[in-house]
Order: sequence, then C-alpha cells, then structure tokens
Amino acid sequence: MHDAAAIPFHLLRPLWLLALIPVASVFAWVRWRSSPQAQWGGVIAPHLLNHLIVQPGAGRGVSPLYLVAAAMSLGIIALSGPTWRRELPPFVEDKAPLMIALSLDASMGETDVAPTRLERAKQKIRDLLAARAGARTGLIAYAGTAHLVMPLTDDRAVIEPFLAVLAPGLMPSAGNNTAAAVRPAAEALATEAVPGTILVVAGDPAEEEGAVRQAAGRNNLVKLSVAPERAGGGLALRSDVVQVSIDDSDIAALERRIETRYQAAQGDAFGTQWRDEGFWLLLPIALLSLLWFRRGTTVAWVVAFVCLSHVTSARAEEPRSFADVWLTPDQQGRIAFDRGDYATAAKRFSDPMWRGIAAYRAFDFLAAAEEFARVDTLPGRFALGNAQAQNHAYEKAIAAYDEVLKVAPGDVAAKTNRAIVVAALEAKEAKRRKQEQDDSAPPDLKADETRVDPNQKGGKKIQVSPQDLTTAGAAEAWMRQVQTTPADFLKLKFAIQDTTQPAGAKP
Repeated sequence: MHDAAAIPFHLLRPLWLLALIPVASVFAWVRWRSSPQAQWGGVIAPHLLNHLIVQPGAGRGVSPLYLVAAAMSLGIIALSGPTWRRELPPFVEDKAPLMIALSLDASMGETDVAPTRLERAKQKIRDLLAARAGARTGLIAYAGTAHLVMPLTDDRAVIEPFLAVLAPGLMPSAGNNTAAAVRPAAEALATEAVPGTILVVAGDPAEEEGAVRQAAGRNNLVKLSVAPERAGGGLALRSDVVQVSIDDSDIAALERRIETRYQAAQGDAFGTQWRDEGFWLLLPIALLSLLWFRRGTTVAWVVAFVCLSHVTSARAEEPRSFADVWLTPDQQGRIAFDRGDYATAAKRFSDPMWRGIAAYRAFDFLAAAEEFARVDTLPGRFALGNAQAQNHAYEKAIAAYDEVLKVAPGDVAAKTNRAIVVAALEAKEAKRRKQEQDDSAPPDLKADETRVDPNQKGGKKIQVSPQDLTTAGAAEAWMRQVQTTPADFLKLKFAIQDTTQPAGAKP
C-alpha cells in the first residue's frame, strides 16, 4: 500500500466518491422513466411498441438530465479534495535566509567577464537582493581571510554602500580560502530554526569540495561562478554551480535552488499540508450552469432566485450583503486574506484558528491571542505562544510552548521560540532590577569645580573588539561618528579582525 504523501496526485477526502453511486442510480432511473418503453410499456404490446416509437429529431439539444448529472458529478469530485501540491503553515517564513560570500581574490579583477569579474559579481548580487526584496541577507568578503561585512538584514539599502566599495585591496592577505568564508556564514545561520543557504560568488575553483561542504554543515551550499565556462570549477556538486549569464536566467536559477531547498527543509521541520485544488472544478460547473439559460427556463430560475433571496433575508436577524448569499463566512474571509486585507479577514472568518491568524497578520496580537486560546490543538497552542510573545506576556507564552513540547518534545519551532522568549524575559527582568538599583542609588551631584591637568599626555584609550564592528547598527554608528569612506572603514575593520584572530585560525 502506497503512502499518500508520496503520491503526486490523490484525493484528500476519497469517501466523497461514494456519493457518485446515488447520482448514477438516480440518473439511470430517471433516464429509464423518461423512455417510451417505460411510459407505454403497460399499454401497448412490446412487439408493437418498437414499431410505433418515433425517434426524436437531432435539433432537440442537450437534455437537462445530462447537465444536472455532469454538474453533480463534478461537484462531488471537487468535494473529494483533489490535490497534487503542498503548502506550508501560515506562520512559516516564506523567504530563505541567505549568506553571500564574495571572493575578493586577485583573479576577480580579470576582464574575461566584462567589465570585470568583481563588478559583474556585484551586479548579480544587487539583482539577487532586488529579486529577494524583504528577505534577510548577509554579506561576507574573503580572500586569504574571511570577514563579516554585514550580518543578516532585510534592508538591502544597508548592504549597498559596502558592497560597492569592496575590492581586493581591502583584504589583509591574498588568497582564495573559501572554507574560511563558509564557516562564519554557517555560524550566522546556526540560530535559524531550519537550514538556510550559503551562496559563494567566486571565479576560479576553490580548494577541495570536502572542506567547503563540511564547513557549510546543515546549510544549502550554492556557487555562482563569474568566470567563463572553461574556467568555472566545481565547488561542491556540479548541480550546485550556477554559471553567470548576460540575462537574468542565473538569478532565476539561484532563486529556484534557494527556495526549493528552503521549503523542503521547512517541510521537514514544521510539516506541510496538501493544498485542496477542488476549487478548479467550479469553472466547468459554472459553464454547465450557463446552459440552463435557455428559452423557457430563464424566467423560472429568476423567480426561484428572487424567492430564495426573500426567504433568506426574511429569516436573517441583520441585513446581509450580496456575498452572504453565495459565500460562507470562511470563504469571504479567505478572499480578504489572500488579497492582504487581514483586518477584514479577521472579522469574516468563523473558524477561530483562521480568525486568529488574520488578526496576527493585522498586528492585532491581543485579538489573536483570544482566538488562539479557543483552539485546543498543537498548532493552536503554538500560535497562542507566538501571540502572547508579541504581547510581551512572556510567562504565558512560555506556558503555551511548554504545552506543545509536552505533547511533541521534538518540535523544533516551539523549542526555538521558547528559547527566544526566555531570553527576552531574562533581559526584561535584568532591566527591571537595574532600574530598581538606579532608583535606590544616591543622586548624581555635579562637581563644584573642574580642573584640567596641563601635563597629561594623550587621551583615554578604548579597546575595540571585532564584535563591536559586526553588529547590525555598528556600521551606521561608525559612519556618523567617523569622517571616513566606507572603503576606509572596511579596511580598518578587516585589519582589526585579522590582528585579533587566533594564530591557528589564519591560513
């Protein structure tokens, strides 16, 4: 017996096909009842009846019986839930985190790829950032040593000025140490709930693929080769190497590899569900219904519709919109949800889970928490923890995550979010204790007199660590305080990191 998860096309609710049996039975019975043999068989002798029957003309058209049977059959098949593709849960991030390692080896200055390998690489990185708008991306520059230029950020405008000035002359030492660049990239992605992607943008082949693959760890490894086809080497598997092109086909190929691997990893970590594709059958059903608008039947349908609308509105406690006649509240909510109107979707949905998801997307976390509290399932408890965390109700969020982990101890998403909330709670408590200490400390009184020692030489020395230069806001703060160019800033930063790097870590 095959597993349904491994079959591309299958039915989510196959038992609905049993409804085809009464449809076929009624169709056969009605068709027999409308035949001349059934109508006149009890009056005329069978051996005479066949000679007295006059066959109908060819211009009669399609019988309504066939239209009804076809529409009902298609409707039953739609209700059975045909599906052939998966979709991710609504809270899962839809863009893969990406760390880009750009080679600044001397060979990147060659002009065999116009205008130069390095300039073409920068252009392709800009195109990839534009194509992945809103996704988190980080940048690493490497040659003989590797240095973090920008950690993961969803603001590509922050990366642009530093990307523009990258050149081989900024690097402390020459070389092509790809493994040294992949290691900090893997460290930057280590805190992600699911593996990300490391993109190596280089020209000539690097060292053996084993060292680079091992440094990447669990993450997806892809290379963009900016050298001509004859010089493009295999960093890892040849299927993971994309050759630079004059159009956007290389960017499209990179996006496919990045997102496909990421969605597969998300499916393993969070689970996926099959997408119900039965709604596609509504189109042929609607086309079949158009055949009913023939002479002699249109008036009857209009009268029936008016009567039905009158009865429905008379029984309603409040005025109903035109959409209420045709769509359920959940269907109206899904339409608003798909077009991004989450506030309206939260009001339309009747299902508390989807009402909470829509409120969460609309940043109404209080309403989302109230709705998720009504859902007594693991996804509901997990979503409740997320909503309580957004409300800064950290204790309640931890309790919700604990309920999930009690039933599913291996839930990676719940473990990750719980660790984040615990860290936020500890930071909040530390800030509160510090505030209490500051409030109890004696007031800070100004000195009566200030004197300057004329014999004092120099100023106060400040020790700068590499970590001070690699935080998300460090670059902007330095640029405000130091009158220098981005190139000078990066050259100084790389030099400091190189001097503080352990001797055994240098190539």
